[in-house]
Amino acid sequence: MQVKKLNPFESFFHEFVKDFGGEVLPEAQDGCTADYFFRSQNIIAELKTLTVDQTEEMNRKLTPRVLEWVRKNGHIPRGCIQGRERSVVFKNMPREIQIFWLNLLKASVEGWVRDANRQIRDTKHRMNVRSAKGMMLIANGANVYHDDPDSFRRIIAEVLRKRTPTGGLRFPHINAAVYFSFDNVKGRDDGMYFWCPLQMKQTPEEDTSPIATFQAELQQGWYKYIQKFTGIEVRQHPQAAGAGS
Repeated sequence: MQVKKLNPFESFFHEFVKDFGGEVLPEAQDGCTADYFFRSQNIIAELKTLTVDQTEEMNRKLTPRVLEWVRKNGHIPRGCIQGRERSVVFKNMPREIQIFWLNLLKASVEGWVRDANRQIRDTKHRMNVRSAKGMMLIANGANVYHDDPDSFRRIIAEVLRKRTPTGGLRFPHINAAVYFSFDNVKGRDDGMYFWCPLQMKQTPEEDTSPIATFQAELQQGWYKYIQKFTGIEVRQHPQAAGAGS
């Protein structure tokens, strides 16, 4: 059995999952393995953690496109200056820069989704639970570049909606996702966290309410667990309302 090295948050979340009634899955010797199995709900989940701030990297990639726009138009575009934390404001940028930026973000997210889809698929096969639903958990503890939960949820949804040349879903083993913060991504101590769920319909008539209900129960369990072990009274970020795809 392989042992996966965990960061402090992953260790803490593993303990929460066990306290909540889920199973933390051991690494397999061959193939890929997802992190958790919630047997009562028949849900396999994979956890991804954002522990590196991408602001500098993304701005470096975006700068040449902004400079090109300046050369063409003779002035700095709207939304280009926003204090020290960011050098751009997405919603205020010209459309062509927005599209370029969005494609950069989608490429980053798609790598995480592709890995999670493979891990959930292999786990379903290995455990012989082909009917299980797959859920991707994305925990943000340091990446202030992705501190707008609803916008990031929309990017995840767009990636999950991608199709193969034959029309099938490109990532069919992910039925739902949750984007959530830990240790307060903005470094505040006001107890304001976000938990932003989404559900993916495999068919138009599919009922996604059971997994939405589970996501809500998991959120409440997580917030109570944080409060129990840290003393922080968690409050939900007002811009992190959940929705289907």
